[in-house]
Amino acid sequence: MSPPTYQLSHEVQDTALVVRASGKFDREAAVAVEALILPHAGLRILNLAAVEYISSSGIAGLVKLSARAGLRIASPAECVRNALSLAGIEPILSIFPDEVSARASR
Repeated sequence: MSPPTYQLSHEVQDTALVVRASGKFDREAAVAVEALILPHAGLRILNLAAVEYISSSGIAGLVKLSARAGLRIASPAECVRNALSLAGIEPILSIFPDEVSARASR
């Protein structure tokens, strides 16, 4: 089995779980994020500033997590913004310019 092409770190800030992803965001990364955030009862934020590539299955994972878990996306990298724009799904996702905005929004 090859090593993952992504890295995840996370921390709890007040009642918000902040997950930071880097590398390639694909199906495996989305599944790993899901495993981290679903048990958390508070606000769920995914920082994508350090993502270098997002696959179509990674995009599908973001849509699923947004609908199922109220995921907020913070600081999306340019490649992520472009892919979400091309897919035409930006309006259905909660996207914020940074983690502070994602935490502050109601």
